Amino acid sequence: NEYKSYLSMVSQYEQDYSVVSADITAKIGRIPNLYGKEKHDLVGEVERLLEEASDLIDQIEVDSYSATGDQRKQLSTSVANYKRDYDTHVKNLKKARMTYRDILGGELSYTDENEARNELLGVGNEHKNNMVSNTERLERSSRRLDDGYRMALETEEIGQNILNNLSEDREKINNARNRLNNVDSQLTQSSRLLNTMYRRVIQNKALMFVMGIIIVGIIILALYGMLK
Repeated sequence: NEYKSYLSMVSQYEQDYSVVSADITAKIGRIPNLYGKEKHDLVGEVERLLEEASDLIDQIEVDSYSATGDQRKQLSTSVANYKRDYDTHVKNLKKARMTYRDILGGELSYTDENEARNELLGVGNEHKNNMVSNTERLERSSRRLDDGYRMALETEEIGQNILNNLSEDREKINNARNRLNNVDSQLTQSSRLLNTMYRRVIQNKALMFVMGIIIVGIIILALYGMLK
C-alpha cells in the first residue's frame, strides 16, 4: 500500500510537470508578439514557471531513488527527458526575448523604433516602481531603526533608574548597618555595665555577710564575758 501511494505521488509530479511544461511552451510562443511591460511581465512569469518545473524534476529524480527494478529505470529515463525538455524551454525563452532585436556590428538594436521606445518606457516604469518600492522599504527600515533606537534609549533610562534605586537602597542598607553597629556597641557597653554592677552587688553582699558574722561574734563574746 505504501509503495502504491509512493507511485501515485510520483505520477502526480509527472502530470504536474506536463501541465507546467505545456504552459511554458504556450507562453514562450506569445512573447515574440509582445513588447514593453507586457512582454517583460510574461518573461517573468515564464521564468517562475521554469523554477517550478525545475523543482518538480528534482522531486521526481529524488523519488526515483526509492523505486525498484523496471520502475526505477523508467523514472530515470523520464527524468533525463524532462531535463532535456527543460533545457529546450530555457533556450527557446532566450530566443523569444531576442526576437525584436538584430545583431548589427556586435550591438543590439530594435527593428522598430516605436516598439523600442515603448519597451524602454515599460522598463523605465518598472525601474521607477522598483525604486518606489525600495524607498518604501528603506523608510520602513528607517522607522524600525528609529523605534529600536527609542526603545534602546528607554531601556537605558530604565536601567539608569534601576541603578539609581539600587544605589539608594545600598545607601539605606549601609545606614541601617551602621545603626545596627551602634546599637550593638551600645548593647555591649550596657552588658559590661550590668556585669560591673552585678559584681559590685555580689561584693556588697559578701561584705555585709562578713560584717554580720563579725558583729554576731562580738555579741557572743560580750555575752560570754558578762556571764563569767
